[in-house]
Amino acid sequence: MHLPGSYLVLETTNRCSVACVHCSVGEADHPHHDRTGFVPVPLVRKLLADLVSARARFDVFIPFWLGEPLLHPDFSAIYQEALRAAGEHGVFQRVEVHTNATHLTADRVKLALNQSPVPQTWHLTLDATTPETWKAIKGRSVFSDVVSNVERLVAEKARLRATWPRLVFQFIVSDRNVAEVPAFKAQWESACTRAGLPVRTAAQDVPGGTDAVVFFRQLDAPTPAEQERQNAVFREAMAALGIPLPRPAQSPVAIGANTGVCGCFWKSPVIGWDGTLTTCTRDNRLQNALGNVAETAFGDLWFGPTAGRWRKQVARGDYAELEPCKACFIPQSSNYSGVTPAEIASYRGSP
Repeated sequence: MHLPGSYLVLETTNRCSVACVHCSVGEADHPHHDRTGFVPVPLVRKLLADLVSARARFDVFIPFWLGEPLLHPDFSAIYQEALRAAGEHGVFQRVEVHTNATHLTADRVKLALNQSPVPQTWHLTLDATTPETWKAIKGRSVFSDVVSNVERLVAEKARLRATWPRLVFQFIVSDRNVAEVPAFKAQWESACTRAGLPVRTAAQDVPGGTDAVVFFRQLDAPTPAEQERQNAVFREAMAALGIPLPRPAQSPVAIGANTGVCGCFWKSPVIGWDGTLTTCTRDNRLQNALGNVAETAFGDLWFGPTAGRWRKQVARGDYAELEPCKACFIPQSSNYSGVTPAEIASYRGSP
């Protein structure tokens, strides 16, 4: 099975080097972080073999969820296994890393820069241009190290003329950092230009291509009221810079109120570091867990009877059995991609 816009998230670790104010890592007593660890490499190999066996295909593989992926001591092995699965079996069309760059060390830079036939993107989530704002958002005073790490990656990519990864300098806009939006755009456009790397600026969606992108996206907030407030901050900041938005930043409505159909149940399986499979990155308490891929093959879970029953319910706008979905408003967010009736119908004939 393959649907456009699909992606598989694998949490390499739930440990992090920072504690962002908008992330569960920064929440006291969040159950996702009661126990921490690293996904075992043998489990990754099993998962990839299961995907091949199930003939499952996803547009993107994302080795990241609620931790810093470069902290994993065997991240290089995981990354290379994913590239191999993509290149030899077509399991993924692209590999996408999200990192705060605190551990973007020389060996990670060497890993990142390559000429593989598999497209790769690295999102460098920076969110600030000053140490003060970085610390206010990230909770740690390592901003100068992060900037040096990213500048080294830019310089090495230019020196080696490496095709991959595509560099995305990401800034999640909120009321905490909106004043630094123009400076961020100028900083990383200038860094790329000095290095001789083509670069452009975009918002909401990363456009197609291989050039670097200075990328602004809106914050996913915990409540509809806060989401609407942050949407307004984002819209105003992009309008001030003259950056067009592919989609409007809509007023959030709880999914239970509009009986919308959430595409996550078809397009975005999420696997925690311990192998637990759920349906969405918002389910960080794992309330919609389908099982564990360490014990049961991915295909038997994702295409299995429980997932099938939930899809039938969600297609009708029925979320009574799905606790974390009842008040979710993300399907009304411009950070979300949906699912069509034709795509839903295509899954009804799946194993």
